[in-house]
Amino acid sequence: MRSLKIFLSALSLFAFAVMLFAGCSSISVTQDYDPAYDFAKLKTFGFIPIPADAGIDQINADRLSTAIKTSLTAKGYTLSEKADFGVALYFSKSTKTNIQSYGYGYGYGWRGMGGIQSVDVSQYEEGTLVIDFIDVKENKLVWRGAGTGTLAQTPTVEERTAKINEAVTKILGQFPPTKVK
Repeated sequence: MRSLKIFLSALSLFAFAVMLFAGCSSISVTQDYDPAYDFAKLKTFGFIPIPADAGIDQINADRLSTAIKTSLTAKGYTLSEKADFGVALYFSKSTKTNIQSYGYGYGYGWRGMGGIQSVDVSQYEEGTLVIDFIDVKENKLVWRGAGTGTLAQTPTVEERTAKINEAVTKILGQFPPTKVK
């Protein structure tokens, strides 16, 4: 019986580790935009200064700027001081709690109820990056992309850069929006 408990505990820990690592690599993205806006008129972009309450430090702001420049340039847009649209960035993070219950029950028998159940509780940091595109002439938000994913506990510089590049690529993969007529 003791070996069965050890096996089931190891199995639940393994399942939890697989779930945790699977969650670290995924970034969910969404977009919202003005469907009446003519995105074809946008050719040049610039960066709007990041406000102090945007949740982004200077090192990560530089990483984000580089990733956005790379992505938008690859799509045919040009960085300009007289831009058609401005890029605004915001970042937030929150602590999430994950509760996993593993139950293996036998039901009732002539000796009473039998079964094993364990609960794993963990906390992790989840971050959300928001990229806004603002029509400079109209001073109007025309497109918003957001990406949410699990933040690594102790990422290296390379891991941070790779995660930012992945998030920006996924978020801007939705831009410009395709209109259904």
